[in-house]
Parts: sequence; structure tokens; C-alpha cells
Amino acid sequence: MPYFVCARDGAGQIILKRNTREAAEKKAAELRDMGCFEVEIIAKGVEKAA
Repeated sequence: MPYFVCARDGAGQIILKRNTREAAEKKAAELRDMGCFEVEIIAKGVEKAA
């Protein structure tokens, strides 16, 4: 399941894709340390056609 790390900085919005929850949490922490705000992780389920 892909995870999207969304954040904002002074220039605009950042959206990064990570394959694991752990990688997404690590990147979110790095973005907070760099001064980004409104950092959140969004999990997207894989949709399958019927």
C-alpha cells in the first residue's frame, strides 16, 4: 500500500510517495526537522477493478 507524505513549506506544497509506513514516518520527521509544517501521512488503498 502506498503512503503519501504531504507537507507545506514557504514555497508551497510537497507531496512524496513512500512504499512503507516506516519510510513515510521517517520522511515526515525529516520534513518537520527542515521546518515544514502541516506534515501528514495519507495511506492510499490499492483499488482493483471488478
